[in-house]
Amino acid sequence: MVKEKQSSFNGFTNQSTFELSGNVTFDPESFFTAVKRKALAKIQTQTKVKLILRANMEKTDLMTGESLVETHQLRSKNKIVLESTDKNELLSLLAEQVLEDLAKFQMNGSGWSFHSIVALDIHTVGYKPLRRGAFVKLRKFLSRKEALVNMKFRNEMTTKEDNQCFKWCIARALNPVERDSGRISKILRKQAESLNFTGITFLVSLKAIDK
Repeated sequence: MVKEKQSSFNGFTNQSTFELSGNVTFDPESFFTAVKRKALAKIQTQTKVKLILRANMEKTDLMTGESLVETHQLRSKNKIVLESTDKNELLSLLAEQVLEDLAKFQMNGSGWSFHSIVALDIHTVGYKPLRRGAFVKLRKFLSRKEALVNMKFRNEMTTKEDNQCFKWCIARALNPVERDSGRISKILRKQAESLNFTGITFLVSLKAIDK
C-alpha cells in the first residue's frame, strides 16, 4: 500500500511524499509506475520540480560477513514546468534520471545494491522568470558606482516601453556621453539607424545575441 503525505517549507517549497506501508514491495521501475497518476497531479505549471527516491541499499561487510542496510537518497535534476511542458514526458525523464543515479551508485565499486523502496519525495517550488522588456531601476549601491548605463527605453510619445532596449544599449555603448547616458535622445535614435538589426526580432532572445 502507498501512503501519501504533504508538507511545506517556509510556505515556498512543497513536498509530496509517497511511502510504502505494510508488506508491499516494489522494484524502482514498478514503484514509479504505481505512483505515476498521483505524482502527475502534484506537478503544476510555473514550478521547478525534482524527485528524490529514498531507497534502502544493502551490502555485505567483508570483515564480518554481516548484511548491512542503509537508506540512500537518489535524485533527479531540477526541471522547470511551463504551460507547454508535457508532464507525462517530464515525469518519465525525472524517473529515468533517478534510475540512472541508482545505477551509478551501484556501479561505483562501493558494493551497495538495491534492497527496497522507502519513499518518493516530489519537491516543487514556484518559478517566476524575469520578464524581458521590463525596465528595472538600478539599486543605489550600483548607480553610485557610475559604471553602469541603465537605458530608459520608453517611447517619448507614448511613455510606454518600446522593447528595443538591446538596440539602445548597443547604440549607447558605441556612442558614450558625459550626461544623461540612460536617456534615449533624438541623437541616439539617429545613431542607432546606422546599425544593422536585420533578422533580429525585438524583444531580443539569447539566441539572437551572436547575430
